Amino acid sequence: MVPPHSRGGGGLAHLWKKEIELRILHQCDNFIDTEIRFQGKTFMATFVYGAPDKENRKAVWDAIIEKTEGRDTPWLLTGDFNEILDNSEKVGGPARQENSFVDFRSFMSECDLYDLRHSGNFLSWRGVRYKHNVKCRLDRAMAKSAWIEAYPSGRCEYLNYEGSSHRPIITFFYPAKKKRKGLFRYDRSLRNNEEVKLLVERRLGRLTPTQI
Repeated sequence: MVPPHSRGGGGLAHLWKKEIELRILHQCDNFIDTEIRFQGKTFMATFVYGAPDKENRKAVWDAIIEKTEGRDTPWLLTGDFNEILDNSEKVGGPARQENSFVDFRSFMSECDLYDLRHSGNFLSWRGVRYKHNVKCRLDRAMAKSAWIEAYPSGRCEYLNYEGSSHRPIITFFYPAKKKRKGLFRYDRSLRNNEEVKLLVERRLGRLTPTQI
């Protein structure tokens, strides 16, 4: 666990199930870098809490780059980055200058990182800034192309707000397939079959008037 930056500020807590082999490679105030082995596959995963103060964010990106330099294995990053890529990831308040996005974009580009496909409302944070109600995408899951190739069905989902100004975000490696409901088909050729008629009569006899 990494304690909060300040009273009332965010920190990091890392928990995992016993069937997952996890090794912590590095931890600091802003990220925990790990190696994970699960279901016969190994990949790197970094869990991030970006600096709340704008002037400190680039230092966090630089520290991640330094600790992961030369990493060519599958790599997943997720968490609260406290930053957005452009004004389309923000609603409310004044628009930001285009050059304010350069550091975060450069970090993603240099590390070969791509956003995972997502579902749910990606405006993951809500609050008040300079008397404006603001929503923006501070939380995300992204990965290197090698991770996306290893988990082609990987995606993330933004959940509902629950006791926090942030939406929880969950990453799925192997999304569960939706069960298809069986189709009901009526075969007219059976309408005069005595055995079928008897079966239907017995079934209807068990139903109350409100069920028919």
